[in-house]
Amino acid sequence: MGLGPALKLVRDTVVPTARRNRNDDRHLALLLSFVLRENSNCIDVGAHRGDVLRTILQHAPRGQHIAYEPLPHMAAALTTDFPGVQVRQAALSDKPGVLPFSYVRSRPAYSGLRDRVPDTEDVEQIQVAVEVLDEALPADYQPTLIKVDVEGAEYGVFRGARKLIAASRPHLVFEFGAGARDYGTTADEMYELVDGDLGLRIFDLDGDGPYTLPKFRDTFETGRHFNFVAHP
Repeated sequence: MGLGPALKLVRDTVVPTARRNRNDDRHLALLLSFVLRENSNCIDVGAHRGDVLRTILQHAPRGQHIAYEPLPHMAAALTTDFPGVQVRQAALSDKPGVLPFSYVRSRPAYSGLRDRVPDTEDVEQIQVAVEVLDEALPADYQPTLIKVDVEGAEYGVFRGARKLIAASRPHLVFEFGAGARDYGTTADEMYELVDGDLGLRIFDLDGDGPYTLPKFRDTFETGRHFNFVAHP
């Protein structure tokens, strides 16, 4: 590939994605400021370095927060950086157990239960504990918001949290993009779970919505948006 086509690829894919991420980060911060009270409880699934968790604590300093991060060194760092948060070194899905986990050393944010990066990346296979939210949390725990960013595995997280979501009716902030294809999840399946089974309306972080199934399907196929919020 010559320099011209390479620059065009960066301009047409990497740059718009980075711009969308920055825009969504700003809108997520605004959303948290509106929906969280001082004592709101939140679950951060795929907490990574704690960027979203830090904003959650700003708005809900008295809440009982839980952070899930399967990578050992990142879970340890979160435990140190956020002593008031219950950090769980585990992944989430709809079945508990111990599963192989692809730790992408060169780009940790792309780590996940499926290996979905090119062979040129530095990947180490590790074993991680997998929990189910409906089984792992106290029966009286009621979250105001659940944020899920797990590189395509979001559908399994929600399937394992249906009782919790039905009882608490929290806001769900979730990524749903190209990574879902590596888990065999379609836009129709995610929409039917969130909008149909759970009874939550889906919006993008620009505030557009509620999404219909055809619009959600089209947005998934085009990649126009990949971060969403669902609420009653």
